[in-house]
Amino acid sequence: MHTKIKLLSMLLLMGVWLSGCTSIDDNFPVPEASTVPKFSAEVLDEETREVKFNNESIVPEIAGNVTYNWAFGDGSSSTEESPTHIYDAFGEYEVKLVILVPEQSQIVETANPLALLQPINIDFTLFYMDADLLAIEAVGLTTNTIGLNGFGGGLALDKQAGVLYYSDDDNLQIKRVSKDGSDPEILFEGLTAVGNIALDVPNGKVYWTNRSEGAVYRGNMDGSGSAEQIINTLELPEGIAVSGDKIYISDVQAPPIGENIYEADLNGANLEIFLGGSWGYGLAVDEANGRLYFGDQGVFDNPNDNRLKSVSLINTSDVQTVANLEAIGDNGSRTYGIAINTVENKVYWSDRNSDKIKSANLDGSELSTILVAEGQPRGIALDF
Repeated sequence: MHTKIKLLSMLLLMGVWLSGCTSIDDNFPVPEASTVPKFSAEVLDEETREVKFNNESIVPEIAGNVTYNWAFGDGSSSTEESPTHIYDAFGEYEVKLVILVPEQSQIVETANPLALLQPINIDFTLFYMDADLLAIEAVGLTTNTIGLNGFGGGLALDKQAGVLYYSDDDNLQIKRVSKDGSDPEILFEGLTAVGNIALDVPNGKVYWTNRSEGAVYRGNMDGSGSAEQIINTLELPEGIAVSGDKIYISDVQAPPIGENIYEADLNGANLEIFLGGSWGYGLAVDEANGRLYFGDQGVFDNPNDNRLKSVSLINTSDVQTVANLEAIGDNGSRTYGIAINTVENKVYWSDRNSDKIKSANLDGSELSTILVAEGQPRGIALDF
């Protein structure tokens, strides 16, 4: 039986102080007659997002009766000295305190950025690539940050060996590292491009896509030997997944050339369109139920027509919509990472442009936001 472990919301109060009429510097003494705005914050309830703002301003007697005006960054305000506020949603807010000093004809203010991050209610470890922070983040049962020295989107986990495999498109390498961040290793280098990756653990192979060559490569998971190009006839291959004796590849080139999901043998032979007119940046196979999960933008570059879907591996007419991706940006969001938790019977995915990782039952019910990432989440892997 699994025990639920909850990582409480984090409150980030950064030491940036802004002043409308008064310059504040800790290195210089403040005249006794000066009014200095200052406050701190504490989370009273992580689930309901209730925050107490503690007014720590310096107000000298000469200031007389002052008025406090708070702006909580979500359109709400207060004139209490030390108010309590409940936020409707997790996210980032700029909280501002303005003090009116009528006796001295002064208005002084200060502002702090505030981040209320989603409580993470999972009883396993979820790894994700953060493209902004250049790190692999571990959240849930285990928390850790593995710093990277290059940008990449692909991530896969060999659960038995406890090793993470990932792509480094900046340095054109395939790498691996232990789950705790130890023993980093370059497996393949001198590549021309690296996209998503997938593991074939029974056969000891790692696969990856190469958009610049329209190709798919594979190599030994221990890094021995040379990388082998097994497909070179695609346009912009991105997502890749391995299931049994087949590999599945998504082509994200604009129609009429691309927007297809392909199927091939493990050696790249017998390449053919598996599902036409559909495409996505991430792919994952639910082995227990024989379904492939993929992100699909039904109308090319329409941000309002972007969905997470699944299709039967034996009947491609059986396509189901699992969830809508958030319509952010000109082209909508992207889901670079998809993973299946076969114990919970849930699917997890990254919603890149909203900075969120979400989950749902395999049929799309009980949709939930697992976390709001500090940066941009891409590839994900689950250790359950």
